[in-house]
Amino acid sequence: MLTYRGFVLSLALCMFMVQAMHVNAQYLEEDEELEFLQAEAWNEQEMFATEWLSEPEALLAEEFLPIRAWDDRVPVGFGETLRRGLVAGGYSVMKNTLLMYFNITVLQSPWTSPRADTIHHNLGGPRNWKWEDKDGFIVNHIGHPFQGSIYFSAGRATGFGFYSSAFFSAFGSVTWEVFHEGLTASINDMLITAPAGMSLGEILFRLYLQGHSAGVPAPLLFIFNPAAGLHRLVTGWEPPAAERNLYEFRAHLGVGYTSVDYSIYSSAHPLVPDGRTDVFSDTGLFFDVGLHVIYGDPFAQSTWVPFRHFEFLVSAGTDLMRHTDFRIFSNGYLFSFSPLRAETRALSTGLSLFMDVAIVAGLDHRGGFEQIGGLYQSGTINMYSNALGWSLKYRHLFSPSVGLRSRLHAGFTFFGGSLYYHPVDDPESEQIERLNYGYGISLRHLSSLELGRRSRFDINNFVYFQWSFPGTGEISRGFVWWQFHDFTFSHLVSQRISLGATFSLAMERGRFEGFPDTRKNHWSVRTFVAWNGNNIRAPIEGRR
Repeated sequence: MLTYRGFVLSLALCMFMVQAMHVNAQYLEEDEELEFLQAEAWNEQEMFATEWLSEPEALLAEEFLPIRAWDDRVPVGFGETLRRGLVAGGYSVMKNTLLMYFNITVLQSPWTSPRADTIHHNLGGPRNWKWEDKDGFIVNHIGHPFQGSIYFSAGRATGFGFYSSAFFSAFGSVTWEVFHEGLTASINDMLITAPAGMSLGEILFRLYLQGHSAGVPAPLLFIFNPAAGLHRLVTGWEPPAAERNLYEFRAHLGVGYTSVDYSIYSSAHPLVPDGRTDVFSDTGLFFDVGLHVIYGDPFAQSTWVPFRHFEFLVSAGTDLMRHTDFRIFSNGYLFSFSPLRAETRALSTGLSLFMDVAIVAGLDHRGGFEQIGGLYQSGTINMYSNALGWSLKYRHLFSPSVGLRSRLHAGFTFFGGSLYYHPVDDPESEQIERLNYGYGISLRHLSSLELGRRSRFDINNFVYFQWSFPGTGEISRGFVWWQFHDFTFSHLVSQRISLGATFSLAMERGRFEGFPDTRKNHWSVRTFVAWNGNNIRAPIEGRR
């Protein structure tokens, strides 16, 4: 199921963005946004000079029209705010009701039908809620963030700003937990859905507007962002004319070779009599699809408007049998400033919000579990992190054909997740996975070295350390850390098409009280063909 969902999402994003990039992308330098919008207005009045970007002083000499950027919020009265809030809340409840109906009629699971006693219990407040550690990792850390993005987009589509739309992520999550399941409400579901919905929701909403401005068909946009599409269908709402602001875009299709192995270590645990047991290993071919989107200029941002710049990486890979690799890495500025702006150098820095998830799986023939004594294991790396941190983004042009772009991030993970499996005495009993939740730190480094007009070398490094919240589950006393490293070389063979190769490493190390230490390793090498919405060389010279 993860494979299919991952591929459907990635392919839909590819279709959407390829259509969107039929319009040449531009980015906005510091204080250029009104200048850009002014030029758009002049264009409508047949006053637009085609080379305006090369002669900004000519524009500045003209009389400006009163134009406001689409994402600068315009204050409205209490009555209008209330009306919009009721509409956005109604969309959130409608989404919950439709999903509940699907769960009841299609899935037919016992927990899907709400009952009077569970609703009454959940209405008692957070003291009656619980930490749920038996849900699936995919449901909790992919499904819930996308649910949150729908709630959030309902607020954005009806006219609310970034921070006020966060209310609808929380509102949608609370009403789901209380009224739309026959279970005790889950505290961790709420803590995942609301903040992750902010990151993913704002990214998908802004990309929705990019697609609308580029003429992407409404049905495809509806699939991409159901809340905005529904509001447009019901009310006739016309999305604002957003600036074309994609700094960089790449959609790739690749094929490669992968290896996964998993071992457990202990000097005293009865399940590991020799100190080490090799649980699982697998190798084989796989193929994958993915997107890398940079919205807004990373290196010249000076704004208090959240997510006027973000970076979004999503990929899904599989061999359709034993291997799955699904990843989302994202970051967006909440506010930023640019202390360095020179002809060959640029620097921005600010506070960022992050939402990351990675599931790198090697599955055995029984569906993912390998049993060692009474302990069920799998060859799966599972990582989730919602973090707040500081970012530093630097661009240096050494010569007209050589340039370096680097992005550095240090963050505090205020809510993260990982996965272990519960030990059972009876080998024939149900195989139950156990989630654990925690806090920690994250470190990220992404660099691109442009070599000539067509070639580029990229290095991405992500490291996460997570300590568990005590008492939040049966397996909640311990520590886990992850590393993800990608090394990529690409070369343009035409104006838009590039060929390349990537070597990837992923590792997880776990240490939990009462369990053996775990070591999970994954590496892969792949070749790919990519469609580039913008020329590989353009970013280091300033995208015009």
